[in-house]
Amino acid sequence: MPTYRPRTARSGTALLCALGVALLGLTATGCEDDTAASGRRQSATRADVAADRDGGRTLPLGEPTSITYKRGSDHVRGALRVTAVSVRKGTHTELRTAGVTPSDVRTTQPYYVTMTFENLGGNSLHYPFLNTPTGLVDTSGVDDQPLITGDTEVTACPGKDPDDFAVGAKVSLCKVFLVPHGVRPSVVTYSTGDDTKRPVNWKVTR
Repeated sequence: MPTYRPRTARSGTALLCALGVALLGLTATGCEDDTAASGRRQSATRADVAADRDGGRTLPLGEPTSITYKRGSDHVRGALRVTAVSVRKGTHTELRTAGVTPSDVRTTQPYYVTMTFENLGGNSLHYPFLNTPTGLVDTSGVDDQPLITGDTEVTACPGKDPDDFAVGAKVSLCKVFLVPHGVRPSVVTYSTGDDTKRPVNWKVTR
């Protein structure tokens, strides 16, 4: 947590700097740097509060939210704006055309979940795996299985992550899920960083 000086201490520091300038001809650069650093700490705190505000909430499809991005054991952090844009029914024919044939063709229905991502942070993200945390829960309350396509790109649902996700960059990615017959998609989920137990949810409308 940032440490803020009491007002009296800050005033004392400012007075000492002013005296130093008057008597010793020194610059007040140190004071300016201290004030600027304090401002940066406050800004970072506000950004932290803004991120993940929708963790555990259910939003309508198409509504964006800001989240904290954290990748694996290297502790790379960032800030993303994430939106679940759409959930639409696909076909096994489209998957076969792409060279992908699930083993449970007769018992499942493909659905395509499209997400958009924007890098709001101050650093480019290398191999970010943006789409990996995207999940889909069906009306029976079960987490549906994503279709693992490897390097194969399904034309109807392109989902290849960028190798580098630059500051300010935006990208739209699609992910294939196999939903058992007799149930429908209910909720799109997304979680990363320290909030994996409180994912953001988007309600799928019929």
